[in-house]
Amino acid sequence: MGGLAGLIHFTGEAPSVELVDRMGRDVAARGPDGHGRFSKGPAAFVHHARRQSEGVEVQPVVTEDVVILLDGWIYDHSLPEHIVGPAAPSPTDSHTLLTAWNRWGKRFVEHVEGDFAVAVWQCRERKLHLFRDRFGIRPLFWTRHHGQFGFASTLKALLHLPWVEREPDRNRLAEYLSFQVVHAPRTFIRSVRQVEPGHWLSVDDKSLVTRRWWTIRYAPKGTARPSDAEIIDRVQESVQRAVRRRIPKDTEVGLYLSGGLGSTAIAAASRRLHLHVPTFTLSFADDPYPELPFAGRVARLLGLEHHELTVGSADVAAAFEPTVRALGHPIGNPTAILQGLLAHKARERVRIVLSGDGGPELFGGRMLDRFQQQLRSIKAARMLPRSGRKLLGKLLGKRGEAFNADPDRLALELGIGGANLFSEADRRALLADSSWVRPSVRQDVLGLFQANLDTDPVNTALHGYLRSWLGEGALARADRMATAAGLDARFPLLDQEIVTYAAALPGSVKVRRVGGSLHTRWPLRAMLDGVLPAPLVNRPRRGMPSPPDGWLVNSGRLFFEARLDQLREDPHGLFNPDGIEAMRRRLPSQPAVALQFWALFILDAWLRTLQESP
Repeated sequence: MGGLAGLIHFTGEAPSVELVDRMGRDVAARGPDGHGRFSKGPAAFVHHARRQSEGVEVQPVVTEDVVILLDGWIYDHSLPEHIVGPAAPSPTDSHTLLTAWNRWGKRFVEHVEGDFAVAVWQCRERKLHLFRDRFGIRPLFWTRHHGQFGFASTLKALLHLPWVEREPDRNRLAEYLSFQVVHAPRTFIRSVRQVEPGHWLSVDDKSLVTRRWWTIRYAPKGTARPSDAEIIDRVQESVQRAVRRRIPKDTEVGLYLSGGLGSTAIAAASRRLHLHVPTFTLSFADDPYPELPFAGRVARLLGLEHHELTVGSADVAAAFEPTVRALGHPIGNPTAILQGLLAHKARERVRIVLSGDGGPELFGGRMLDRFQQQLRSIKAARMLPRSGRKLLGKLLGKRGEAFNADPDRLALELGIGGANLFSEADRRALLADSSWVRPSVRQDVLGLFQANLDTDPVNTALHGYLRSWLGEGALARADRMATAAGLDARFPLLDQEIVTYAAALPGSVKVRRVGGSLHTRWPLRAMLDGVLPAPLVNRPRRGMPSPPDGWLVNSGRLFFEARLDQLREDPHGLFNPDGIEAMRRRLPSQPAVALQFWALFILDAWLRTLQESP
C-alpha cells in the first residue's frame, strides 16, 4: 500500500518539486513507512510506501524508459518463467508490474491479480498512463488544466494546484443525496475527476484518452443452471485460493468477522488452510441487535482467536471529524465511523485485515427481496392474456403497474441498485435550487452501469449494487478507514476467479425459493451447510454495524444538535432552511431520517475541510 502524487507540465517550465512535495504530504497517510521522489524534465512524482512486513519497497521504480508508482498489492507473482526469467530475484509487487509492463505494455493489467492504483510515465514518449483495479479499491484522482496534469491518491492533494477550485459542484448534489456517493469518474469538485474502476487513462501533450480494460461478463439470459454440487465445490475451492493469495508469509493477518456469510466463508476457508487468522468484531453499546454473540460463536466453533470491541456515544462523537478527513471524499454512511474504530483495534494485533465485502452483490443479498417479489408478480401476470393484465393493472392502480412492466428493464425503472436515501420529493424539499434536484438521477446513473448488459433481471439489479453500494461505498470506506489506522484491507471474495464464476451464474442460482422460503446468497449458504449450525448460516445479514436509528435523538442528542447548528449555517447556500427543519421534526418518528441527517452532516463536515489552509 502507498500514496502517490505527481505533476506533469507538458508545456512551460518544469513543475515545482516543492509543490509536488506538498501534494505528497497529503497522501503520506497511505504510506508513512517510506518515501521516494522522481523529478526530471516535465515530470515530478512522489510516493509514500507502507511496509507489508519488515521491509519497505521504496518507489518510484525508475528505468531508462519508464517510471512506475504503485498504491496497492499484487497477489499473484506467478508470471510465466519465459517472461520473468529463471534468474529473476524474489518478486516484489513493483518488480512484477515492471516485468508485466515490459511484456504487455498497457495490457499488463489483464495479466495480474491485485488491488492497485498505478501510474506509469514513459520518459521518451512523454506520456502518462493511470490504471485502477477492477473494483476501484485504491483511489486515484486527477485534474487537467491546459498543458498541466496532476494526479494523486487523495482529492485533497490536488487542492494545492492553483487551478483547482474549492467550491462544490452543485450538479452532484442529487447524485450524492440519492446514492450516498458520487460515482467515478465524477467528484464533488468540478475540475477533479477519478479514474473509473477497471479503466486506464493515457495523457500526453496532445490528447487525453480513457478506456475500459475490464468488463464483468454476466450469464446471458437463458444460461442453464449448473448442478448444486458443482457450484458448491467451485465456490469453496475459489474462496480458499483467494484467501491463500492474500495472506503473505511472515505477516500477521486478521479478519473482520461480522457473523455474516461472507466473512464466515473466509473464516472457514482459513481454517481449512490451517492458517492462524485472528478475528475482530465491533458492536455499538446501544445496538438492540448486536453482532458480537453471533460472531463470537462462529469464531469459537471454528477455533479462531477472537477479539471484541464495544463502542459508545462518546467514541462516535470523537471519531466523526477524523472519519470525514480519512474518507477524503464524502461517503454519506455513518458505518465508516465504526469501521475506523474497529480498524484501530485490529491494528493493535495485525498489519493486514481481510473483509467479507462482496458476497451480497455477487451472490444475491436480502436487498433483492422486494425486487424478487415483483419479478414473481410479473411472471404470474404474464400467464394472463394481455387484455387481462391491463384490466388487472387498472383495478389495482399503483400496485398493478408492475404487471405490465418489462422484467429486463424493471431494475432501471424502479431505480434499484445502490443506496436510495433521498427521494425526488425529499430532494425537492431540501435543496435551495430546484435545478439541482435532477428527478431522473437514479435512472441516469444506473442506465450507464446497465448499458450493454445481456443478462437476467437479478444479475442486472446486482450489477447496480456492485458498482454503487459496493464499489463506491463499502470498499472505499473499508480502504480509507483501514489506511487511516495503518492497516491494509483485502477482499478475498473479489478475487478475479470468484467474480468471474459468480457473474457466470444465472440469477436463479443466487436468489431462489427453497421450501417456500426465499434464500439469498445461496452459493455461500450451501458452502457453509454442515460447517456451522443452520441458525448461524440462515440468520439475516447485518454486516458492519452503524449507530442505531434512534441514537441521534437519544444518547447522541448533543452531537446531533451541534452538527445541526453547523448544517444550518450552510455557507455554500445549498439547502432550504425549511426543508432541514421539516426533517428535524420527522426524525423522532421516522428512523430513516437519521440516515439522511448523517449524509448531510458528513457532506457539511467535508465541505468545511475544503476551506482549510493547504
